[in-house]
Amino acid sequence: MHGGDIYRNKVKLDFSVNLNPLGPPREVLAAMHASIDRAGDYPDERQEAVREAISQYERVEPCCIAAGCGASQLILAAVRAAAPKSAVVFEPSFSGYAYALGACGCKARQVMLGEAAGFALTWQDLEGLKDHPDLVFVCDPANPAGNNTADEVLQELLDLTRDMGTRVILDESFLLLSRKAAEGGMRSRAEWIRRYDHLYIIRSLTKLFALPGIRMGYVMSAPENISRIMGQLPEWNLPVTAEGAIIAGMKMLEETDYLARSQEMIAEERDYLAKELQGAGLQVVESDAPYLLFRGPDTLYDDLLSRGILIRDCSDFTGLSKGTYRIAVREHAACETFCETLREVLYEA
Repeated sequence: MHGGDIYRNKVKLDFSVNLNPLGPPREVLAAMHASIDRAGDYPDERQEAVREAISQYERVEPCCIAAGCGASQLILAAVRAAAPKSAVVFEPSFSGYAYALGACGCKARQVMLGEAAGFALTWQDLEGLKDHPDLVFVCDPANPAGNNTADEVLQELLDLTRDMGTRVILDESFLLLSRKAAEGGMRSRAEWIRRYDHLYIIRSLTKLFALPGIRMGYVMSAPENISRIMGQLPEWNLPVTAEGAIIAGMKMLEETDYLARSQEMIAEERDYLAKELQGAGLQVVESDAPYLLFRGPDTLYDDLLSRGILIRDCSDFTGLSKGTYRIAVREHAACETFCETLREVLYEA
């Protein structure tokens, strides 16, 4: 189960999906509309303009990049390309990892992260790789917990897995919207793929540009890995709308303050929501991402939904129990409405 089920619920405010609260940039929307004029043409099977646009932003060669219809498509393609017989997933985590592994006939071994550490990946958790799996998934920032993984831990993991012959899929779907990116800890990641040919970095533009209906993302890895991933994708896997959006979006990130404004807004509203939740007596996991994980009454999901507010019930995440929820960071007016409704629900309970 994922968030965003507005089709089977009556929803006025959706706090179950994590998107940039600043909203879609006008440059990207304009490019998408303009691309409709190309609807009579096939997209570029080689993605040359798209890969070049991402390359200019990431400072990575185009041959080290492949674009896809969202991170989910690329996760599945990367797993197929890696063809693992064994894998490790640090839990709780995004269900798409187990889904992709299962689709390729590989059952994941789950390594549980410690609740006392806020479900953050630590040095001690790397002991879970001692059986030398073929593949390991890592998420930075973690989903659903929201904390950034320390670069020192990631570096140790990459050194360890290189010696083991283990491939690493590093899911950075929310990295650009996290505290680490806001503090400048992002560009060095692209350098890692030059040093570690067993690393795949996946990023979502769907989340960044707040356009979940236009699926966009990209993967960075060594050229031979990208060739294998491209071989697992359909020809013409990007529609012309996604092509136009990605090209315009990468240029916009270079030339405007959209990302900085997004990060500033997220930090402010995340702090506001965390204080309101804690003030209501709820246990909140410290987050660096555009979402918050917290514990509340078992009936909270239904109580809020009855008032038109959809949140993410996280009881289906491995290692999380009933009464665990995740909410997105949204614009301030929506956050105020959520907090007012939450207080009403808790008072009535």
